[in-house]
Amino acid sequence: MKAFKMEEQMDKKFADEMIEKFRTKYFGFALAKTASIDEAEELSSRIVCEAYITLRSVENIYNWEGYMYKIASNVYAKYVNERVNHKNADIDQIDLEGDCNVEHEIVKQEELYALKKELAWLCKLHRQIIIMHYYDNKKISQISEELGIPSGTVKWHLSDAKKLIKEGMKKMRTHNLSIEPIDFSRMGHDGTNGYMGDTNVFLNSRLRKNIVYTTYYEPKTVEEIAEAMGITPVYVEDEVEYLEEWGFLEKMPGNKYISNVFITDISAEAMKKCGEIDKEIARKVSKEYIPLLIEKFKDYKYGISIPEDDFNYFLWSLVPYVLSKLQCGTNDKKYLKRENYMIKRKDGGEYIAFAHVYNEEVEKLGLANERETHYYICGDMIRSSSKGLLQSWSISTNIDSRENGWEDNLDSDYDNLYLYLAGKLPKNEAVVEKYARLYDRGLIYNSGHNDELNVVKVKVEKEEDNKDYAWNNAIDKVLPKLPEGLLDYIIKKCDEKVEIQKPYYPKRMHALLEAYSQVEINRIMVLDELVEQGVLKPLSERQKKGVFQMIFTDVE
Repeated sequence: MKAFKMEEQMDKKFADEMIEKFRTKYFGFALAKTASIDEAEELSSRIVCEAYITLRSVENIYNWEGYMYKIASNVYAKYVNERVNHKNADIDQIDLEGDCNVEHEIVKQEELYALKKELAWLCKLHRQIIIMHYYDNKKISQISEELGIPSGTVKWHLSDAKKLIKEGMKKMRTHNLSIEPIDFSRMGHDGTNGYMGDTNVFLNSRLRKNIVYTTYYEPKTVEEIAEAMGITPVYVEDEVEYLEEWGFLEKMPGNKYISNVFITDISAEAMKKCGEIDKEIARKVSKEYIPLLIEKFKDYKYGISIPEDDFNYFLWSLVPYVLSKLQCGTNDKKYLKRENYMIKRKDGGEYIAFAHVYNEEVEKLGLANERETHYYICGDMIRSSSKGLLQSWSISTNIDSRENGWEDNLDSDYDNLYLYLAGKLPKNEAVVEKYARLYDRGLIYNSGHNDELNVVKVKVEKEEDNKDYAWNNAIDKVLPKLPEGLLDYIIKKCDEKVEIQKPYYPKRMHALLEAYSQVEINRIMVLDELVEQGVLKPLSERQKKGVFQMIFTDVE
């Protein structure tokens, strides 16, 4: 062994050699102390950094192997102090004394560490009582008084905890989610979000995503969630409480939790089969229903205003709007409506949270409703003006050129649009930003001489009670019915899709799956068919800004 005298400092070359020698050992040490590879990498990097700084300035080192281990132990103690408070994990803060040989010391400490790790797997009350009794040296009567529970209950917890520790030390805690945690390729909501935002605001970490996933197919306790994920309950408890508070988990009898998120985790083979059925439906709809739609609206002058009288532009928005109406208007009452699955949130939101599990093979197909795919649709989105009767319908796709989807589709834009249509938005410096928003959202454009409306405008008509309703308009009231047999065909094909998908969803979600799928028409696929048939012509850049938006108003 190399010794250093008091006046000598360790030179950089030797420090580099020692760090290189101990780098792998430090990672093994960190991996044994933490719950995941990510945490192990973080801890080992801290140890390496501290060791290097110390070695460059240290004096009079004779047993450097023991000293290097001492550095690791000290960094680990600091790491635990940062992450876990005394109440939840004093167990993990027990100081481990070093020796002259790192490998020997690690082997010697394995049983102690296994014991400590099993303590961390206990539920919060078990863990608290163990700490108070064995580490704080408190008597059962003291624990009983401090926790406000009978002495007999304290004894039971101690006995049960010891039993669980013994069982845990005999088995290896290795699980799929700990080795390969899932991630979501898309998250969203169906309904109205609150002031906090969308699903991705709440499921903003891999830990939270995996908690809602592991409780999706069957309810689990905190301990069972931790067991499935290969981490200790210490890291799970607060997250579960948070997710329950915001409606993403529901507490069940027996202190179990179940996920309220509609999660799609489907195989590539099943996705491909469903995609083929979607194309069959789209082909049939484009040939048997769209010609009726075109015939009905070819003389569109009654209550419909189209920019530049471009019927092709009108058709691009009319088709997805009408297909949405057909889907919503033909839901069979035997199916539970999706509204029954909507959760009221603390921030005023009321919606179904949904997520898609990332699957590389599924992504390659390009069939999923993901932001990057051709078939992506966000919507239908309904917005209203508070200034007067004006309601908008829109969807966000990868065909239109608007950005940021639903987040940037604001009610205030339609307040400004209503004022513009009513002639109450004079163009001056005070309203420059309002006009900028209308241009940016594709609601109006400048022709070079004047500002013009860039979206289809539909007149709202009076009901018998002399009141105006957005749904009593020049389009909805004259929609042609589906040809005889076409609706039955669509429902039959959608039922086939449901049967393909059911094995990938828990039984409690089957009714919601049916509600989403009963009359499901892939609108982008229908548009693709119409483009291929030559019925639809390409859109101009200006039209891409305004397409898939329609407004319903009483303003002439």
